[in-house]
Amino acid sequence: MKKTALWKDAWRAMAGNGKRFTAMLVIVAVGVMMLGGLNTIAKDVRAGLDEFFDSTSMHDVAVISTLGLDDDDIAALGKVDGIAKVAGEHTANVTTAIDGRQASATVTTLNDQGIERPYLEDGRLPETGHEIAVTRQYLDDSGKTLGDTLTFAPDASLTSEAVTSASDETEAAGDSSDSSKATTGTFADGEYTIVGAVIDPNDIVNPSGPLALVSGAKTVYPMFVSDDALADADAPYTSAVITVAGANAMNTYDDDYLDTVARAVGNIETIRTAREQSRTDAVHQAALDKAMEQVEARKAKIAALPDGLPAKATAEQQIAAAEAKIKSTVDAMPEAKWIIRDRSAVTSYEDVKTQTEMIARLGTMFPVLFLVIALLVSLTAVTRMVEEDRGLIGTYKALGYTRHETMLKYLVYSGAACLFGGLLGDVLGLVGLPFMFTRKLITEIYVLPNYPLLVDWRLAVGGVLLFVIIITGAAMVACTGSLRLEPAELMRPKAPKAGKTIVLQRIGFVWNHLSFLGKVTARNLFRYKSRALMVIIGVLGCTALMTAGFGMGSSALTLMPRQHSEIAPYDVMAVTSAANHDKAQDDLDGNADVESTLPLQLGSVTLAPARGDNDGNASDSADDAKLTAQLMVVPDGEPMDGYINLQTLDGTPIELSDADDGVIVTANAARKLALASGSTVNLTDAMTNTADATVHEVAQYYTGNLVVMTQSAYEKTFDTDFTLNADLINVKGDLDAQIVFADGLAGQSEYLSVTSSAKQERDFSKSFLMFFVMIGFIVVMAAILAVVVLYTLASTNISERERELATIKVLGFRRREVYGYVNKEMLLLSAFGIIIGMPCGRALLGFLVSKLDLPGMNIVPNVLWFCYVAAAALALVFTLLVSLATNRALDRIDMVGALKSPE
Repeated sequence: MKKTALWKDAWRAMAGNGKRFTAMLVIVAVGVMMLGGLNTIAKDVRAGLDEFFDSTSMHDVAVISTLGLDDDDIAALGKVDGIAKVAGEHTANVTTAIDGRQASATVTTLNDQGIERPYLEDGRLPETGHEIAVTRQYLDDSGKTLGDTLTFAPDASLTSEAVTSASDETEAAGDSSDSSKATTGTFADGEYTIVGAVIDPNDIVNPSGPLALVSGAKTVYPMFVSDDALADADAPYTSAVITVAGANAMNTYDDDYLDTVARAVGNIETIRTAREQSRTDAVHQAALDKAMEQVEARKAKIAALPDGLPAKATAEQQIAAAEAKIKSTVDAMPEAKWIIRDRSAVTSYEDVKTQTEMIARLGTMFPVLFLVIALLVSLTAVTRMVEEDRGLIGTYKALGYTRHETMLKYLVYSGAACLFGGLLGDVLGLVGLPFMFTRKLITEIYVLPNYPLLVDWRLAVGGVLLFVIIITGAAMVACTGSLRLEPAELMRPKAPKAGKTIVLQRIGFVWNHLSFLGKVTARNLFRYKSRALMVIIGVLGCTALMTAGFGMGSSALTLMPRQHSEIAPYDVMAVTSAANHDKAQDDLDGNADVESTLPLQLGSVTLAPARGDNDGNASDSADDAKLTAQLMVVPDGEPMDGYINLQTLDGTPIELSDADDGVIVTANAARKLALASGSTVNLTDAMTNTADATVHEVAQYYTGNLVVMTQSAYEKTFDTDFTLNADLINVKGDLDAQIVFADGLAGQSEYLSVTSSAKQERDFSKSFLMFFVMIGFIVVMAAILAVVVLYTLASTNISERERELATIKVLGFRRREVYGYVNKEMLLLSAFGIIIGMPCGRALLGFLVSKLDLPGMNIVPNVLWFCYVAAAALALVFTLLVSLATNRALDRIDMVGALKSPE
């Protein structure tokens, strides 16, 4: 019976103290929702990519050779321990026409092992020689549909056919003049029929989303054909794609997957040197045999001449010299070198990894804040309940109930709030938030076909238990003091707190000029210090969250304008092929709308931390960090002022001429790869040439990743010729004129891509929906925080001072005067919280930005003045709304009941 009475009293307490119970429930629900929701979103996105990779049999390891791969290489890789499947791929960089202008594309063969098979959205995959599958982006940009045809041609300025280049060198050594031997490309000429729309598993970034706009790289359309499309069936493979045994069953981001792939890469390394040498010998021998065919023919003609002729002796000397030259040239040809890459070299893989890590970090930081607030709210609520139940607690003790039995009521009360709040938070966090965020917003960034909704029950239960333990522990602490007292002392009313002279009273010229209500407010602020501190903390947290949220939005939305005003003030970037650049340059020089141009070489480069020697060949392993960046090579002696203003993170200008022997790397890439001035970085260009370079300086750059080199540094690093293929252009006229000019260039056939800075800014702000939703989410969380804390404290304040408030009502205070008597304290404390909260919000933004790791973005905190104004105004609005809600409680005070003598 004793137990039954205690349980009944505990459940009645929930109904009798419903407002406090609801406040605790809401705070716990929000905390659990953010803990479970944000972490679940990260798991869902990763699982979605893993499922997509599994469905397309995405490679676990890729091997690229500078001299291509042959069937013997593929067979040797297939025998390596831990390898499940191996397939050779042929890939070529080509150009195609879209609305009369040139566009870049990559054409890849489908392999017979089904590895890295594109995801089919519509139609079917190619089956015969002149069929092709393209991406949805290509169909949208070109206006074509399934059944239409397209043509493409080899891109002379950017080809991965290193073997062809080697053959050309050999032919030159043999002094061949047979033009019929010139290559026509990897694939057969003619029209190709579009039979399918696909998603390339190597590139899942939404082409119209914020990540694509941030990168600023030219559009390259992936296309896929069958093996029958090859011009030469015996052509060497461009690369080998490999799946690792057992890896398909693992999550692509888990440690066991990474360890499995790392072991496979280590096993591949054991055959690497032998296969490189074998391929080098084969290519060199083939080149030598081809060149020597002409020499042998000339030898036969000379041998037919009569002996003793002076001409015969001269011819034999020329043949010997030519033979020596050929052998020397062949010996000087480059050697085969393997570049071994795992999935970390795939940009989309790394993008998802960094973004989900960022979301998971936010899912840890924000719940901590709400856990602290929940702790304060529960302490306030339970402490007030204990004060109100002093007589009841004394009665329980007098009747023989133990401390633990008496405490049961408050533990059940707080525990129930945590359990119900946690259950609600789990539903919202594990189902609602991922569904809204993952399904609606992530599709703005990626083109994955689906995202699974995973429920991690360990996270769901663990989050609730965390709040239960902390909150019930706080309830025990709040009860302990009163339960130590004797029953007689508990059943007597608690003596009112003794009045003290406050500091303000000692400042006569201030105190004497305060009104009566002002003096009462001042004394109450100092009298109830703990409650005042909690109000300040609650409003401070609310203001700080909103300041950080608005600051995040302003920082993100000013990235592109700051990029173009401070770092890259050029108006248009135009890219051509190397063969068409001279004509395009002449047209620009004669164009009256062009103010000035800076011709340069643009390309792409993969960055990785240098791995020491290996003749400049970086050996990639599963845990290596890699990053793709735009490569900008500037002609020696050309000033970049007015086009690219290179500067360090602290604003010090960087002189490009000082970097003749090194590279300049931008801040986001340097942070990702832990690079600094003087570091060594490994560079791999689009031709798979690999070399180490010294980082001359780290430059500020807000959107995208960029590597800048001088012409001499480029030629020295990669031992290759410098070729112009792009221009940075400053245009006369306003922003609209710049966009019109860029659109005009884009319609010309010479240009592969044309980017207008003005249009990029406009599209960037339109596409950044994710940040606006994040801001709205933070504001809603801040509103919940402020309203719950302020309403709880205001209600507690009124209940504690009910007798005092009844007294002033009896004395004739009007309704508005009673409101002001109470609300003035809340407004003053809120003002203190707002004033302190704004700089705290700026500090919180700096902390959040330091934890963010958005691919290709270097967000620098930039809190504009209206962000502070908006945060302060909303915090004040929340305070006023709570004051209006508590005014009803002031109207309902029972003056007779409150003024009755407790005895």
